[in-house]
Amino acid sequence: MNRGFKYIVYLGCFLLIFSGEINAQDPTFSQVYANPVYLSPSFTGLTNGSRVSLAYRDQWPGIPNTYRTLSFAADHFFENYNSGLGLVFVRDDQGSGQLITQNIGLVYAYEFPITREIYARPGLNFKYFERKIDPTSLLWGDQIGPEGDILASALGDFEAESYRKIDASASAMIYSDDFWVGTVVDHLVKSDIGFTDVESSLPIRTTLYGGGKYRFRPRTRNQDEVAGTLAFMYRKQQDFQQLDLGTYWYINPFELGLWYRGIPVMESEGLTNNDALIFILGFNIGQVRLAYSYDMTLSNLAGYSGGANEFSLVWRFSTSGFNDSPRGAIPCTEPGNDWLRNKSNYRRGRRSIF
Repeated sequence: MNRGFKYIVYLGCFLLIFSGEINAQDPTFSQVYANPVYLSPSFTGLTNGSRVSLAYRDQWPGIPNTYRTLSFAADHFFENYNSGLGLVFVRDDQGSGQLITQNIGLVYAYEFPITREIYARPGLNFKYFERKIDPTSLLWGDQIGPEGDILASALGDFEAESYRKIDASASAMIYSDDFWVGTVVDHLVKSDIGFTDVESSLPIRTTLYGGGKYRFRPRTRNQDEVAGTLAFMYRKQQDFQQLDLGTYWYINPFELGLWYRGIPVMESEGLTNNDALIFILGFNIGQVRLAYSYDMTLSNLAGYSGGANEFSLVWRFSTSGFNDSPRGAIPCTEPGNDWLRNKSNYRRGRRSIF
């Protein structure tokens, strides 16, 4: 890597961490629907029984000490109450522990029919938020001696700082066997998240997502379904805007995905919003789904950042003890291989708001 460019990247990361005037943005995952509860509380309980999901993202591995994000969620659908309830935990590590943001939230969604085929799902997420900074491991410019030896800093010692807040988000979604569309409004509780006297806050984030599924070959008793999905996700957080467009191709037990992240017709401070191509490979076996994705950087960081690697696991626990029939159009909400060929009716038909 060009040494001068590397120093510029390090300086940029430093400014992002310590500037009190910069409004922070939330971490994001490329495998959007492998982290459904993190995307929207409306997805809580959108499964046949219970579900556990785990995701790990290593962003820009070519640049030391950048971004690593971990998410864990567990949710369950209570059929008698038409409700989903769960927990979601997210930890974002910037600078190899120098800045850590984490939260744990209680998520809830309620489902009711609009028509025989279309259902609505409002959702809520109440979360406990923590942000902490540890500058003790940083190396300051005045600590580097003329021969490269490490000296004591004239800036003095810095102590780790942390604070804790509460936050909330609300969502709504409608879906059927063939399409889904929803919206999320996050950071409804305004909080100062800065470590200086200058106010720094998490701006309200608005997300719009949706998609549709086309079945090229329907599932029958003797053959598996072959289908494709088109999906999108648009996010706006203060001046930041991002659009993800993608497609999935399902040939049991494999899932292939290709996404594009960016808005090339928009520019910010003279830079084109052209971020990455995302390649996804998933594998379903039983009630477990494993997937890997790679972000191929398209911006000026290409060749330096190393893109991003992301791993996900979704594990479903059916209340019936069998693999239930598919959940419909939404990616990653279906069970894996239907080895037991349980041909019971789609569970939504048994739901009622009464």
